[in-house]
Amino acid sequence: MNDGPHNEAESRKRLMVLMTRHQRQIFSYIFALVPNRYDAEDLLQETSVVICEKFDDFEEGTDFVAWACQIAYWRVRYSRQKFARSKVVFNQEIVDALAQTAGPMVAELDSRHEALENCLKKLHTRDRELVLTRYEPGCGVEEAARRSGRTLQTAYKALTRLRKLLLDCVSTQITEARYESFGQGNTGAK
Repeated sequence: MNDGPHNEAESRKRLMVLMTRHQRQIFSYIFALVPNRYDAEDLLQETSVVICEKFDDFEEGTDFVAWACQIAYWRVRYSRQKFARSKVVFNQEIVDALAQTAGPMVAELDSRHEALENCLKKLHTRDRELVLTRYEPGCGVEEAARRSGRTLQTAYKALTRLRKLLLDCVSTQITEARYESFGQGNTGAK
């Protein structure tokens, strides 16, 4: 298919642009199908390798994310033996149902991740570190409290308050984004 080094270089460049642009969406899809973030990250790497190997099969002008998510789906299926030893195991019918539901939600999940990232940036540094430490793999509220210099009770109260702030902030950003995209299609909007 590629006639020479120039076409091969262009193909690699297109692949890198598409992967960079859509990696978070592909990860969101995978993470919806597996119970553990580390497994989802491993599967993203495996999926990325297969995408690179099969990129010549991708038809220009079609939906790259849908194509990549189909590859991810099969990587999840092939990796089920590895997950069988884990505490949380989904049967194949559940994985298939999640895959059908998660596919259309990829853009929504990506929007929510972006909004959460923006909202986290708005928090005071100490509060942001508390939240990030709390959700760091292997850390709990106790560790987050210790690192932030708070008592356990104060950390619980702060996390409750911060979760509410983040939920409100993300909800507001998503609503505003929907309103803006709705308003762009209507010339009579304010």
